[in-house]
Amino acid sequence: MIFPGHEKFRHSLTQDIEIPGVDGQHDSNASSFAQGTEDTMNKDKELGLSAVEEKQPLELTTSNKAISDFPEGGTRAWLVCVAASTILSFSFGMVNSYGVYQSYYETTYPHVSSNTLSIIGSMQSCFTFIFAIPSTVAMYYVGPQPLVFVGGFIMSLSYFMLSLQNDIWELFVIQGLMFGLGSGMAYVHATAVLFQYFHKKKALVQGIQTACASIAGVYWPIGVRGLIDTVGFRWSNRVIGFIYIPFMIMATILLKPRLPPPKRKPGQNFFRINFKVILDYKFLTINLCWMLFIMSLFPGLFYIDLFCRRVQVSQNLTKYSVAIVNASACFGRIIPGYMADKIGRLNILIPFVILSGIFPLAIWMNVRNTGGTAAFCVLWGFVSGAPVSLMPSAVGQLFPAKDMPSYLSFFFTFGGIGSLIGPIIAGTFIPKGDVIGDMGFDKLAIYVGVFELAVSLILIILRCCYTRKLMYKI
Repeated sequence: MIFPGHEKFRHSLTQDIEIPGVDGQHDSNASSFAQGTEDTMNKDKELGLSAVEEKQPLELTTSNKAISDFPEGGTRAWLVCVAASTILSFSFGMVNSYGVYQSYYETTYPHVSSNTLSIIGSMQSCFTFIFAIPSTVAMYYVGPQPLVFVGGFIMSLSYFMLSLQNDIWELFVIQGLMFGLGSGMAYVHATAVLFQYFHKKKALVQGIQTACASIAGVYWPIGVRGLIDTVGFRWSNRVIGFIYIPFMIMATILLKPRLPPPKRKPGQNFFRINFKVILDYKFLTINLCWMLFIMSLFPGLFYIDLFCRRVQVSQNLTKYSVAIVNASACFGRIIPGYMADKIGRLNILIPFVILSGIFPLAIWMNVRNTGGTAAFCVLWGFVSGAPVSLMPSAVGQLFPAKDMPSYLSFFFTFGGIGSLIGPIIAGTFIPKGDVIGDMGFDKLAIYVGVFELAVSLILIILRCCYTRKLMYKI
């Protein structure tokens, strides 16, 4: 894009941005006007920060004014935020609520092991991540709205099909694969289109939309459990399928992109993915952090409901445990997101990941009563919510905007791998069947805590690769 009336800046502006809406798309434009002095440019080069590092454009004279084309608000922008939040509520919001289904299947299929049943939820999250890659490729050719519509249709259909399920293997195909396919087709475009409208507030709006996934993780478990108790498993899923239809149609209409899909350049491969980005050791490092964090996050979400049932805490806490974790995560995604825009994403991300590792080891391992379990749900839910919104926005900050589709494609792939294998590994600690007692949950708490502390250590090393200055915004 070229600012009209400023032809002399033509060669200084970015010409090869590939995908509209990816985090940091126009950061290089903004930073080219915000350098100020050559010393500032040299300072950034020494730190190894990319052109998408957070810099605010300086106020220039009228003749040389750099006009940012990010709306940063307005009716249309906030309606897009509503649509993006709705999509995440109906995709990852339902994935975050799988713990209720896990508990139901534990009693319905007592002969099936816990880690086998957890594969269903793992497939949901895994394919939600991984199908984002072909969905992104398809977006170049058809745009985001048709893909959101098709994804919503598949998610709705999966619940109608789930109401007809008769055997255990069908759960893997319908609830795992089919729902994951629809979710993956829809959710990636929510973030992509939203970031076409926001730059300065991108961590905040990402926190808002991911918080809506957490809010969905409050009402979905309560609603699903209440429906199963009232009308049974089959009609519960039919009701959910009907709920999906109007909301996903609304989201499709409101998620209107500000920019058209870019055209394919001569010599560019069909997928438009730069495979060389995977050779960047810093990018591999943050991918490893994301994968390990996801490996520890979903086991906590999937098994907290079962834990409450087996240690026989109060019935109210058992009924609302998943909802409490997700409600706390809602605040953990908005508040740190706002702080990160002011202080730096890695600076906020690291302490929250550290606390995410400490609480399972300090609290979950040692409590078996209602009060202690409730405290863990609130505290761990809050601190574990922050990395979900901050890590993707950190990728947009640390790496070049022109290859951001490629960076995010690999980033989400690593997340898909972690979401698949994490609950399966954790499920081996838990005895199968409808049993009473805390057997195996101490091992699960150690697994979650150690993995998240390992992530925090790697993030500290990554930050040191950019700068060792404690007060530097990064």
